[in-house]
Amino acid sequence: MKMAGFIPIMGRATHNLDSKNRIFIPAKHREALGTNFVIFPNIKDRRSLVISSVEYLEELMRKIKESPKLTGKEKAQMINYLNGNGDTLTPDAQGRVVIGASLVAFAGLGGPTVIDGCFDHAEIWPESVFVGTTPEQAEFFAQRYEEADLI
Repeated sequence: MKMAGFIPIMGRATHNLDSKNRIFIPAKHREALGTNFVIFPNIKDRRSLVISSVEYLEELMRKIKESPKLTGKEKAQMINYLNGNGDTLTPDAQGRVVIGASLVAFAGLGGPTVIDGCFDHAEIWPESVFVGTTPEQAEFFAQRYEEADLI
């Protein structure tokens, strides 16, 4: 399925979070994210942050609101949590963004920081806890691709 105008967020980079909580976002990620994008806690893994387009966040909010598996109270709490702890980012002329102190603390960021492309969003991790694909995982993926007739 080809999505018109969609640019996947791919690749991985390591940059230092400076003393003012600024980090450089790679140009190819900025191109895919747009002029303004959002950052919020990663619910799936509480050791990282998600940066995404506004459209990605809108879709996530829609999924939460429409989920039959969440109560009305849970939906409201989750939406409030993501929005209350999130922020809108606009890169400066050097491609850096400032990450709020509460998000820096949430993810334990400081010093070397990994920005990992995840197709429709990116994740920001402390380098000390980021784990890339292991050889065992790569082998598992290759086997599953073959079993699923994807290759």
